[in-house]
Amino acid sequence: MDNKREKLEQRYHASEMWQDYDKSGIIRDKVNHVRDYIPDDVESILDIGCGNGIITNELAEQYHICGVDISAEALKQVKAETLQASADSIPVRDRSWDMVFSSEMLEHLPDDVLERTIHEITRITRKYVFITVPNRELLEARWIRCPKCGNTFHIYGHLHSFTPEAISRRIGPEFRLIRQGVHGPISRDFQPLLLKIKQNIANQWKDPEGLVLCPSCGNTDFDEQKGNPVSRACNLLNRYLGKKKPFWLFLLYERKG
Repeated sequence: MDNKREKLEQRYHASEMWQDYDKSGIIRDKVNHVRDYIPDDVESILDIGCGNGIITNELAEQYHICGVDISAEALKQVKAETLQASADSIPVRDRSWDMVFSSEMLEHLPDDVLERTIHEITRITRKYVFITVPNRELLEARWIRCPKCGNTFHIYGHLHSFTPEAISRRIGPEFRLIRQGVHGPISRDFQPLLLKIKQNIANQWKDPEGLVLCPSCGNTDFDEQKGNPVSRACNLLNRYLGKKKPFWLFLLYERKG
């Protein structure tokens, strides 16, 4: 494992990462949307990248569900069956679960890990694949700059921005998309030109939130950003120019044949 990936994974193994993870309650609000997408014939669910089980624990009231995550600290809070494993190498049989579910995980994975993870998802499911990811996210809008080494990176560790077409290409021709939708809190994208001015001229980046770790140097000491006239002007203009959209993209696939 290379040094950058090792530093990124330290973030997920830290107990601090999972304390008050959903302070705003946004993930709990997501549960009702998730339930609505689950087909009636589903009895068993493998939840890959379940984190501390906010969704897993809710679904466990109705389904046989197993939460899979690489972090032992996160799994301590899961009240259902658990399996500690990397998403790209899961020790379960082919087609052994009615549905494989992945919520806000794929965007975090490097290309090679993402490819292997999609293979595991399609290998393990008996019938359905249910994926949620950020909806056409403008990754640069959530970049933060490390004050120690100057590296810029996504504050939540997102490496990919997905469209339905991009996910479907990765899932492959053995599955058909049977339902899709956008849900969740409304977010406003930043106009790319305004964002470049805000970041490169006003030197205004994303504010730190929770535990932030620079994947380049390992720094965890980030100060809150202070606005200036240029950054405030960019924010004001973007209120009128930035497009609003729901934050989550939901995609439900069914195995053909």
